[in-house]
Order: sequence, then C-alpha cells, then structure tokens
Amino acid sequence: MKISILTSVLASILILSGCSSAPKSTWKKAGISQHDTHNAIQKCKYQIGIAKVNSEKENSLFSSCMESEGYRYTS
Repeated sequence: MKISILTSVLASILILSGCSSAPKSTWKKAGISQHDTHNAIQKCKYQIGIAKVNSEKENSLFSSCMESEGYRYTS
C-alpha cells in the first residue's frame, strides 16, 4: 500500500514539474511600468499598421520600433 502511494506521489510530482513554464520573454525598459510598456507596444503596432508593410517585415520593424524607444527584449 505504501509503495502504491509513494509511486502515485512521485508520478504526480513528475507530471506537475513538466507543466512548469519557462520565464516569459517580454519587452523591458528600466524604470518603466507595464502600462507604459503596453502603450509603447501598441504605438509601434499602430505605426506599422499605418505603414502597410507586408507581414514578412512586420516583426523586424516592430523590434526596431521598440528598440528605438529604448526597450530590450528579455526573459
């Protein structure tokens, strides 16, 4: 009985440890709140939308826009 319980507990621990997620990568700038970061992200997305660039260039332009605002993509 004890072996069965121990096996169940160990199996549960292994399963749950597999569900843990890695730190989420995000745009960060020293001294800037999440709200201001969100606003900067939306501003860059808006500017890219106005420029009407193709989807292949969107990610590159978005990264350039955020970096020009002083943000760095970190985990």
